[in-house]
Formats: sequence, C-alpha cells, structure tokens
Amino acid sequence: MDTTFCKILVVDDEMLVRQGIIHLLDWEGEGFQIAGEASNGREAFELIELQRPHIILTDIVMPVMDGEELIRLVKGMYPEIEVIVLSSFSEFEYVRSTFQSGVADYILKPRLEAASLLAVLKKTAQRIPLLQHVDWRSDKRQSADYILDKLVSGFPVEYDEEALRVTFPFPGFVLLIADTGDEPAANSRKEEWLENSIRSLLHSSGSRVTFRRLSPLEGHVRLLFNLEEAGYEALVRLADQVFTAGIRANMFLNLAVSRVFTELSELHTIYTDDLMKLLDRRFFLPDHCLLVDNGEEGRQGPAFDQDAFGVELNRQEFDLAFGRLSAYVASMSGRRDTGMFEFKSFLCHSMFQIIGMLLHFHYEARALDESKYEFFRSIHEARHIGETEIRLEQFLQAATECVTKNRGGVPAIQKILLYIDEHYSRQLTLTEVARQFHFNPSYLSNYFALHNKEGFNEYLNRVRIEKACLLLKENAGLSISEISSLVGYSDHSYFTRVFRKLMGISPSQYRKG
Repeated sequence: MDTTFCKILVVDDEMLVRQGIIHLLDWEGEGFQIAGEASNGREAFELIELQRPHIILTDIVMPVMDGEELIRLVKGMYPEIEVIVLSSFSEFEYVRSTFQSGVADYILKPRLEAASLLAVLKKTAQRIPLLQHVDWRSDKRQSADYILDKLVSGFPVEYDEEALRVTFPFPGFVLLIADTGDEPAANSRKEEWLENSIRSLLHSSGSRVTFRRLSPLEGHVRLLFNLEEAGYEALVRLADQVFTAGIRANMFLNLAVSRVFTELSELHTIYTDDLMKLLDRRFFLPDHCLLVDNGEEGRQGPAFDQDAFGVELNRQEFDLAFGRLSAYVASMSGRRDTGMFEFKSFLCHSMFQIIGMLLHFHYEARALDESKYEFFRSIHEARHIGETEIRLEQFLQAATECVTKNRGGVPAIQKILLYIDEHYSRQLTLTEVARQFHFNPSYLSNYFALHNKEGFNEYLNRVRIEKACLLLKENAGLSISEISSLVGYSDHSYFTRVFRKLMGISPSQYRKG
C-alpha cells in the first residue's frame, strides 16, 4: 500500500534557513515530505498549484511578496492548506495579525529545533481531513531519500548500509545533473519529463540499472543511478539520447554525468568537486552540451604571460599587449584547465590594467574609463567563451582608438613621460631630458606644459612620491633616508617637504598609517 505523506512547502528568503529546515529531520521517516522550497511569497504561490502541499511553513518578512500577502492569497484560494508562520521576536505583531487569516500556529526562529517543529507539524497535520488515518505517533525508519539528501548536501548522517541494499542492489553509482537554467521552483515539470524519459529507455533496453531522483537545487535536476560498473558506457549513451530529445523539447541546457563511484559517502564530493566544476567549464566548451567526467583533465594550454603583458603596456607597445591578450582568450575554447569565474576575473583585471596605463600616460581614455563597468558587466554575463571574445574585441577596439587619436598628433610627450617613469631614481633634470630628446630646455618646458596637465617638475615629483609610497608600505626595513635616495632625492629634508606637500602628511606618518 502506498504511503501517504503530509507535504510541506518551506518559504523563507534566507537559503540557509530553508536548507537548515530541510535537513533538520528525517521527514519521510516521520510521515512528511518536502514538496518544495521558495524564497518569497510569489515563488511559493506558483509552486502551490504544482505541488499541492498540505502545510506551508513560511517566513513573514520577505521581498517581492511577504508572508502576510501569501497567507491571504492561500486562505482565499486554497482554504484546505494549513499555514505555520516562522518569525522572530521582533515580528510578533505581524504574527498576531496573521491569525485573523486562519494561520494554524507559529514558531519562533530563535527557538527552532527538531522536536518542537515536529510537534507543531504533527498537531497541525491531525487537523487535515485527508490525513486523519495517519498514525503520527509511530516511529518510522529513516527513508532512503532522507539519507541521500543528507549525503549529497554534505551533512553527517548515520544509516544502515545493509538496509539500503534493497534500494541499491548494484555495486556502482553514477550521478547525473541536468542543468535546466531555471529556479528550483520551476523544475517540477522538467524533473518528471527527465525521469519518465529515462525510465522508458531503461525499460526498453532491459538494462540492470535503478535510479532515484534527488532533491532539486540551483536549477539542477539530480538523478542517482545504481548499476553494474560494466554498464557505464551504456548509461552515457542513454544520457546522450535523453539530451538529444531534451534539447528538442527545450527542457535543459546541459547534462553532466559523473564517473562511477562505489561508496555513497562520496556523493557530496562527486557533486561539488567533480560535476559542479565540470558544469563550470562548459563555458569553454560551448559545443559540448553532454559533459562526461571521464577522469581526464581535457585540453591544457599555456598560462598567460602577465609579466610580458605588463612590460608591453609600460613601454606603450599597445599593439603587442592587445594582441597578446586577444590571442590568449582565443586559445581558451575547449580548455578545461581553468574555471569560468577565475577566467572572467582575470579578463576584467586585464581590462582595468589597460585603462589604468592609458590614463597614466595621459591618453584621452576618460570615456573608456567611464564605460569600464559596462564592459565588466558584459564579461560576467557572457554565457560562453565566444561571447567573451566578442566583448573583449569591442573593448580592445575602443582602447586602440584612444591610442590612435593621441598618436595622430604629437607622440613625443608619451615617450618623454615613459622616459621619466623609467629614470625617476636618477638626478633627473629638465636640461638632461631636453638633451635626450633633442629639445631646447626652454622649449621643452613650454612643450611639456602644453601637452601635459602638470609641469615637468610637478610630474617628476608626483612619480617619485608615488614610488616612495610603495616603498614605505612594502619595505619596512628601509629607512626614510634610504627611500629618499632610491626615488631620486639627494636631500632628505627636501624629500620630506615634497612628500608632505603632495600627501598631506610626513613619510613616517604615512608608513604608520
């Protein structure tokens, strides 16, 4: 005879609270079943028609739609559904008002623990006519679903391995994840479709395989297969069939299939360390929608030469630097030796570095600087490596235009600035720089003021003080006098006066700060 469970819908805007409740009890062992979870009233209301819970366990203060509005809607359209409110001490006035809408009970979050929650739920379940026959006093064995949810989530759980052999008679396990791209609340129909499709294919093939659906999470449908280890290749072929049909039915974006493992205690590691990383790297594999963890690292590639990139930017060899970055990004397609978030962060940092150097050498890059966050946003929203390449090329084209505009007039100022940046530690003078670039010193002074926001001495002092700031913070063993000499000042007291003028404090105060 089928067991009738009391179905619970958990509603709270804090994921940790929801997960804490979901993993607080052996729900099915106590006669309950988690029908779903939602982060606000609107998500919960959309789930009600699909899951038809008996009891809603809901927070009061939530975004989009709060608990009070949810309760009014539920009691107006589904009066048979019981509602239990979760609240803090400060929300008690809100709770008091919800009882006028027909709330069954409330639980204070600070006092939320397994025994009190179970007592309130069982008392509430006894009021539901469809559940009158359930014996809420009986002790029940831990369900397989309860054990699996604990294991895949990384929570400790004690269980009888022999008792699970009835559910899992074969020695091997394989975890399959279908990425639907949806919120968990929208996955129900896709879960059923995937489960029915796989069950039909297994039945027609006569395979010695069983499987069980795990709780959905983060837009993923998760199925655990139990099989003979020799049946792995057949399972991958089956996954390929399901994927092909699923794409036609617009059911999911990717399927990821784990390696075979033999201990259920590995379930959390397989999910978080293997399959989630595999799904992360699909960003670099836009043409591979069925991802199989075959233990291989995949195509490797050279690391980006950050030092050479920095030198090229510092020498204003922008064509070389931009080409280096573009070629590296183009090489990433098909690689699995880096993660998506790591790669996107690197790319945004490189773009930020380019803008910084353009501004440092006084190229007209203010418009590019103002639009940088739009470029960063487009990089982080890119769905695959191809989109990232397009965004980068748009950025590099804009950066190239900044360089070209400046070079169309008088490029000499950029070379002079670079020379000062490279030789600031010497006893540099206007006369020496004029000689280096074949200028008359008086003409150089006027030329510098015309093409730069600062005069020669102001710019030289700013470069030296910026270098001194770095030395003060990063080299505690150097004295103020030594740092003064290293950045080009032979007179320690003069260095201190210049430092205080530009920074507002003395070198020693800056070091302490």
